[in-house]
Amino acid sequence: MKYKSRAIALNYLKQGESSIIAKIFTEEKGLQSFIVKGVRAQKAKKKLGLFQPLQLLNINATHITKNSLQYISEITIAHNQVSDGIDMKKNFISIFVAEVISKVLLETEKDKALFKFIWELKNNLSNFEKINPNFALIFLIGLSEQLGFLPSKDQIDGDYFNLEFGEFTNNQQQLNHFIKKENSYYLRKLLENKDINIPYKNRNKILLHLIQYYKLQHHELKNMTSHLIIESLRT
Repeated sequence: MKYKSRAIALNYLKQGESSIIAKIFTEEKGLQSFIVKGVRAQKAKKKLGLFQPLQLLNINATHITKNSLQYISEITIAHNQVSDGIDMKKNFISIFVAEVISKVLLETEKDKALFKFIWELKNNLSNFEKINPNFALIFLIGLSEQLGFLPSKDQIDGDYFNLEFGEFTNNQQQLNHFIKKENSYYLRKLLENKDINIPYKNRNKILLHLIQYYKLQHHELKNMTSHLIIESLRT
C-alpha cells in the first residue's frame, strides 16, 4: 500500500556499507522502521541529513503489513521549516526529544494528536531565538499529558510530589518515591505554566525525577543517554 504522510525522523542505525535503518514517526502509519539503501554513499540522492533527530519531513512510502522494514520512495524536508544549523543547544534538545519519543512509542502505533504535539514542538524549538532552560522539563510534562498521566493539579499546594500516584501531598510518611519540597515547588510552577528561574542543580534533579516518574507510569526510558547532554547545558 502506497501512501503520503508528514513524518518526523527519530534516529537511524548504519546498515551494511552504505545503507541505514531509520525510525520515523509518521502521521498516517505511526512509528515505522525504514530501510534506506545507499544513503551513505558519496553520490546518494537521499542525503543523510534528512534522517537527523526531529527533522520534519514529507514522505511517499510503501507499507506492507507483514514486513518489519518498510520502504521510502520519496522524502523531502517539510516546507516553512527553519534550519537549526549549528545551534548545538537546539540540536542536543532535538536528540533528547527524539530519544524519548522513540522509547514511549510502540511500533506502528498511530497517534495523530501526539504527532501534532511533536511537530509543533519542533517548529517552536527552531523558531526560538533563546531556548528556555526549562525546555526539557516542559516537554516531559507536556508529553505526559499526551500519554495520559499528566501530574494531578487537584492538591497542587501540597509540599511533596508523589511519583507513584502522580499527585501532590502534604503527607511524606509512607511515600516510597517522591520529590522533596523545594523541587516539588518548582514542578508546581511548571505545571501552572509560570515563568520561573530554576537553578541548574535543581533542574537536573527534576529531570531525573521525571524520568523516574515515566518509569513508574509504565513508560520506562531505558538506557537514556541524551538527558546527560541536557544536564551539561549550563544556562
